[in-house]
Amino acid sequence: MPEPETNDPNPDVVWHLLSDPQRRYVLEYLHSTERTTLAALARGIEARIEGGEPGDGERTSASRRRIEIALAHDHLPRLADCGVIAYDPSTLEVVLTADPETRRLLEAVLESDVAVR
Repeated sequence: MPEPETNDPNPDVVWHLLSDPQRRYVLEYLHSTERTTLAALARGIEARIEGGEPGDGERTSASRRRIEIALAHDHLPRLADCGVIAYDPSTLEVVLTADPETRRLLEAVLESDVAVR
């Protein structure tokens, strides 16, 4: 997996990353697991959008595919460029790589009801 280019604990960068609900979900999910896949993130986001838990009910492949594309081409590269995650497009693996200061900022924001909900 490629190393992140930067790892900026700047609170403005963290707030910008958290401004999008899909990026918030990615970081919330990785906060608890540290490692996942693109498909698992897409299932979780789809479930959150439609309500329920990942894997509940019938989900449309087109909806999940749109989410995967947005993650792969927008959200994950943004997070990787800031050094918060590492994303390997060949394996579709996503790993939390934030430094300790950035993790503390993320944790504080993600644990607040206002930021994630």
